[in-house]
Amino acid sequence: MNKKFSILTAAVAVAIGLNAGASNQAFAAAPSTEGTKPSTITTRSSHAEAVYRASLPLLNSADQLPKAISYLNHNMYAVGSYRATIMTLKLENTHKAVLSSWKSKFSSSDVQRKLSAVYKPGLSMTLLAKETQDGQLRILLETAGESGYKLERMEGSFFPVIDYGAYRKYKLYVTDDIRDYISIMAVESELPSAKDNGLIIAWTEVASRALSQESFIKAYPRSNRVTAVKLLYQMYLVYTFYGLNNTPLFHYDNLEMDLEAQKAYSVLLSKREDQTPFLDKLEGFMLLLKENGYTLDNAIEQYLGKEVPVEKE
Repeated sequence: MNKKFSILTAAVAVAIGLNAGASNQAFAAAPSTEGTKPSTITTRSSHAEAVYRASLPLLNSADQLPKAISYLNHNMYAVGSYRATIMTLKLENTHKAVLSSWKSKFSSSDVQRKLSAVYKPGLSMTLLAKETQDGQLRILLETAGESGYKLERMEGSFFPVIDYGAYRKYKLYVTDDIRDYISIMAVESELPSAKDNGLIIAWTEVASRALSQESFIKAYPRSNRVTAVKLLYQMYLVYTFYGLNNTPLFHYDNLEMDLEAQKAYSVLLSKREDQTPFLDKLEGFMLLLKENGYTLDNAIEQYLGKEVPVEKE
């Protein structure tokens, strides 16, 4: 079953940004102020609004990202969940908007060659900058790190991605949906699911992430970031039921299901407590596979075509 799926395109779409607008659910009502003196409420509100407005010029400028991040880190506590959510989403929007420009800066053959000499997986941009004696490369790495990016490597090439792990500090201040969105994206940022057209996480983790994304979609149908999570969820559906070219769910030579995936999915279903569309699809899939010895055949292909259709090259 030598089929290629448009996975990386979906992953890039999630990474570079969606939905700049705000929905009602993304911006929850301000906390209750019952019993507080009107003068105190007015003072707090005025201060919060001033702090928020001071952030806007920084958040709307690609050149001001380091200052914007520093400002949010020091002032997010003072603005309330409504404004904190707006500030966080504006920061992400700017990160996405200028990501292609940062990728261009890293794409030159000279930079790629120098990075290959100093790159160490897991090191931040700041720590990588200390590994090089090249002044220009050091400045590039330091500035990218201060701007909220981290370095990734795929198929031999180095490129920056948004460091969603750094967003975790904002979870205390934003609305529930954006808190959970940050958690989902931080996991993707800190341990990408795939590289070089193959999965680098276990099948159990693939299913776990899909369930987390499905839960978000159900809990926050009107969230400002629900579209982004839906795209991510579609990608994980393909991972779950097809795998990738270099880690196919069904082996190319004998069309048998990967044994680790079979074990992982069977354990997951044996422990299921909730009824969810994802688990329903997976259960139907595994029951059908059990009947034919966990081997791909026309019945399985028809099931996948109906339940998890994908575009094939």
